[in-house]
Amino acid sequence: MERLIAVVSEYHLDFDDAYQYVAAERNEVPLISFDTAFDRTELGRLTPQEAILRQVGQE
Repeated sequence: MERLIAVVSEYHLDFDDAYQYVAAERNEVPLISFDTAFDRTELGRLTPQEAILRQVGQE
């Protein structure tokens, strides 16, 4: 919970965005979202299209 509160404060995310951020961070997976709020975070984000193109390029 402490990390969640820190992310809300540090990146000015609302609770549900901060929750997703911490989940992605802890599981070492990219954030896939249309939400541009993640662009101001350390992890950043991939759009769904970018994620698909990245996956297709790895096959």
